Amino acid sequence: MPSHHTQTVEESANMDAREELKCPVCVEPFTDPVRLPCGHSFCRTCIQVVWNMDDPKTSREGPLFCPECQILLPPDLELEINSDLQRKVQDVFARAPLLEGSSQMSPAIIMCDQCIGKTEVAVKSCLTCDASLCSAHTLLHQQREALRGHSLIKVTEDLISFKCKEHGEELKLFCQEDQIAKVLESNKSLLLQRRHLSESAKQDLEPLFSEVSKNAEAYRVRIVEKYRQIKAHIEEDQKLMLAILETEAFYTNKWLRWRSESLECHLKDINAALRSSQTLLEEENDIVFLKVELPLMSVIEHEYSITDKMKTVEQLVDNLNKVVLQKTQRLWSRLRAISLDPESAHPELEVSADSLEVQWSKKPTPERKQKTNISSQYSVQAKEKFSSGSHYWEVAVWKKPYWLIGLSYGSATGDPDSELYNGDFNSAFCYIYHGNGKYLICQNSNEKPLVVRKKIQKLGVWIDIQKGNVSFYDGETLALLHSFCVEFSGPVYPILNPCIDINGQNSQPLAIVHLRNQNIPQSTSQND
Repeated sequence: MPSHHTQTVEESANMDAREELKCPVCVEPFTDPVRLPCGHSFCRTCIQVVWNMDDPKTSREGPLFCPECQILLPPDLELEINSDLQRKVQDVFARAPLLEGSSQMSPAIIMCDQCIGKTEVAVKSCLTCDASLCSAHTLLHQQREALRGHSLIKVTEDLISFKCKEHGEELKLFCQEDQIAKVLESNKSLLLQRRHLSESAKQDLEPLFSEVSKNAEAYRVRIVEKYRQIKAHIEEDQKLMLAILETEAFYTNKWLRWRSESLECHLKDINAALRSSQTLLEEENDIVFLKVELPLMSVIEHEYSITDKMKTVEQLVDNLNKVVLQKTQRLWSRLRAISLDPESAHPELEVSADSLEVQWSKKPTPERKQKTNISSQYSVQAKEKFSSGSHYWEVAVWKKPYWLIGLSYGSATGDPDSELYNGDFNSAFCYIYHGNGKYLICQNSNEKPLVVRKKIQKLGVWIDIQKGNVSFYDGETLALLHSFCVEFSGPVYPILNPCIDINGQNSQPLAIVHLRNQNIPQSTSQND
């Protein structure tokens, strides 16, 4: 096998090994790595920061957990340095420069821009001077007072990429939102730069707002047109059915008039026969046997039903009712307007003023921090509880990498001071969990993976107390994700868990979806 191919394979394997030896929190090579009981490893400093143990003067509150799988850990857990992992990190990252140097791709040689006559190879580049420096001129920059403030970087030909294209100044601030470097000279520059970044981000979002509004309007126009066509079809069908009824009534009356005229003719024949009989009876002749043929009396039979066609019309309307109503049932027509109970929220969570959103809070609420027997789940329950009927609600999860939504039994008495209420009342007995792209479905601690074809943006929850059914839906497509058979042991509460936030990656809130058009009645029937 050619040597360069062997080196390429070795480089690829080394890069994979280096990625595996990076801390999930700081995304840097492990420093004093520690291994948790769940098997995940972190830098000792990083895990202490996550657990609020970096400041010895600050007392830590809340349970210990793994930032990767969020499993709860013993409160007296001792962190011990994993020597084997640390040696492996040192070995891999020590060999990395040697492996890179073994590549046959020789970097371009950059010469010193300050040398006159005999040119030396540059070892550093100065952003202030816009020049590459040899070892002698680099030493000069470090020794002279006027040059000490210059920014020296690794030698490069592309000095322009290290400067702001707008200001022409050195890039000293890296913007995580734009994933590019920015200029930072002073506190004033920082404020101006932040404003610049905010305005730039806002400008980037404005086309999206415009596009969303434009798309919504286009959809609205199309939906209105489709409903106009449906209404026109139903109105035409209504006109047809009413015309059929009027036609049937007309011809039924016509038939009845014909039958009436026929009966009148029969009556006339009967009366004539009666008169003839009376004349014979009044004659003074001897008794004679009379044989008078009377016209047959027509018996009115129900040979024609006056309601058959009308019944057919009614049956057709019933069929249309089944198609329009029963086969077009909307879960959204049963969308419940639930709200969150801030008093039930974990101290590390923040509930919005309108009680419709919940997110991880950087500043725990002091009055709720004093509660005892805090739930081990970072959850908040809804104010509404359901003990009968069927109900549906939706929660917007957007792009959150971690969240949990389900049902909790809450307090059996509803008393906020009860032991059950202040205890582990937010423990979900039935839920769906999303963790970094993977979904789990759970009932009574029995978890199993859930295969989802399309990433969920809004989650719908349907419960039917009488039938003992709990179903989770994709709130955007109304596709059924999973359904449970549940024997409810008491009133149930919706429960939301936004999960912890690490490095701002899971700071977005969970938001309860409410219908914006208040003129649309929301179902409250227990037998929907």
